Amino acid sequence: MDQGRRQSAHVASEILSSLSHPTRLLIICLLLEQERYVQELLDEIGSTKGNISQHLRILEQQGLIASRKDANRVYYRIGDRRLKRLVQTVQILYCPGLSVQHGRKPAPSLHHDGADHEIQHRNR
Repeated sequence: MDQGRRQSAHVASEILSSLSHPTRLLIICLLLEQERYVQELLDEIGSTKGNISQHLRILEQQGLIASRKDANRVYYRIGDRRLKRLVQTVQILYCPGLSVQHGRKPAPSLHHDGADHEIQHRNR
C-alpha cells in the first residue's frame, strides 16, 4: 500500500475518532446550523462549561472547528466544510427524521429495508 493511502486513512481515522463522542457530534451538528458561542452550546446541550470547552478544544485541535474572539465571547464555527456531508450521511443512516439544516425535509426512514434488523441481530 502506498504512503498516500496510509496517510489518508490516518487522517480519516483521526476525524472519525474526534466525532466518536456524542457531545462532540452534537457540537458539530449545532455549528453546522450556524456559528455559536459557548453559552449557546451550553444552553442547547446542557452540560458544564468545562466539559464543553474540553470537547471544543479536541475539535479545534483536529481542525474540524475554528474560533474567533469578539469582545469577551469566543465564537465557534465549522473549520472543515466536508463535515457537513459526513454528518448528513450519518444522520440519514442512523437518525432518520433529523436534519442538519432547519427547514429541510427529514431523511427517509431506513427501517423497512431490513438493514436495521440485520444490525440489531448482529449486536445481540
